[in-house]
Amino acid sequence: MGSVVLTTRESITATAGDVYALFGSDEHAGWLFNAQYDSLAIGSAVTLELPLGASGGPWVQILGRVVRLVPGQQIVIAHDLPWRGKLRVLFDPLTPQSTRVTAIAELDESGVQWLLRRRGWPTQEREDSREHRIGLLTSKSGPGAVFAVACENLAAMAANELNADGGLHGRPVRVIVGDDATDPDVGIAEARRLLSAGCRVLIASVTSATFSAVERALGAQSVPLIHAVLNEGGRGPGHVFRLGERPAGQLHAAVSPFMKHNDSRHWFIVGNDYSWSHGAHIAARQIISRTHGVVVAERLVPLGTRDFADVIADIVRSGADLVLSSLVGADEVAFERQSHALGLRSRCRTLSLVLDESTRERIGDRASAGLWTAFGYFQQLATSENKAFISRYRDTFGAWAPPVSSLSESVYEAIGLYAAAARQCDEDAPSNVVARLHRQRAIVPRGHVELDGPHVFRQEIHVAEATTGGFRLLEAHA
Repeated sequence: MGSVVLTTRESITATAGDVYALFGSDEHAGWLFNAQYDSLAIGSAVTLELPLGASGGPWVQILGRVVRLVPGQQIVIAHDLPWRGKLRVLFDPLTPQSTRVTAIAELDESGVQWLLRRRGWPTQEREDSREHRIGLLTSKSGPGAVFAVACENLAAMAANELNADGGLHGRPVRVIVGDDATDPDVGIAEARRLLSAGCRVLIASVTSATFSAVERALGAQSVPLIHAVLNEGGRGPGHVFRLGERPAGQLHAAVSPFMKHNDSRHWFIVGNDYSWSHGAHIAARQIISRTHGVVVAERLVPLGTRDFADVIADIVRSGADLVLSSLVGADEVAFERQSHALGLRSRCRTLSLVLDESTRERIGDRASAGLWTAFGYFQQLATSENKAFISRYRDTFGAWAPPVSSLSESVYEAIGLYAAAARQCDEDAPSNVVARLHRQRAIVPRGHVELDGPHVFRQEIHVAEATTGGFRLLEAHA
């Protein structure tokens, strides 16, 4: 299958030089494909929204970074989601006072397959017993794409390393990727497609809403179903595994030092109206109360919210001096950027439970400065395992690859834990691997981890503050 070129255009009443300057302006970025970034410079993270086809949508969010600039003429963006490629934005004068802005995106075969499925045309891959197939269900589009941006890279890296070591039981490992579009119904369809393609395990880097929906829809399927990223926990059958951080662990590590650092105790809690935030907020109320804090108010908003002006107004009216955010992905980006723009930071300090490296980068250095978070993994971990891991990642995917975070590193380690369990079996039938997965220990880039049954995952949690270009580790708790 060949490549496909997508082209979309807007006409602006301004000179090419002025439009180019507007593209680099926070104040006017929304005029041009809803662009968001801190500054227009080589290496800057940028987000664009482009229509797929005719005017009026559907729209897709492109997550990438600037790799080339020709002032007044051209911007080139390398991106990883929803497909890997380059996007060219051209500025051409139509008249002395008007400019045509053209965005040109080329889709490779994987991008074409993604586009076909997005437009409702089913694509299916035949089973191949010569391969050991691993299914990765992630969010290549929708609000969750912000935190999933490096997942596919790290899954590929894990598979390449396994294959360099002989594969699994003599068969090469191949990762097949599904995009849930941050939508549970799409996630169910994609999970079924991956299993139909012969995947022996399904690793999910998705919201809890999608994971729960997939778990219910697949029912008694015997293949291991692994939720790799942070989640609110839960129970279920023995083939369903929950890795990642739990909100109680994050909050236990961060709430007390955060309150002491700010000499404050009145909290406003904001999150998305689905199971992850619900579970996180229950844990938050308990832990804040135990540390002599007070929750003065709470707001839940639908996943996909972009306007937080009324939420920020509620925070100001509440008198809270601390904010706990359980917002995810693009919602967290919008909330923190607007909080900074509307001056909330001068009144309140924020602890965010889903502020990973990719989300921080999309918020930007200015708007994210001073935010706190807590995870089991940060790029700044100084262990020899992590230094070697980051070096391999950059050697493989280059300087412009998205940052690694707990939410993407967890995919790499989930594949590693699964592979270790499979190699411990004489036959890697799913039921055998499930039994071995119940008791796995490993040294991974985040450190020592341990699976005790399908739902208990032990790791060290680190507290960090967002700074220019990344995070500063503050304090770690077991």
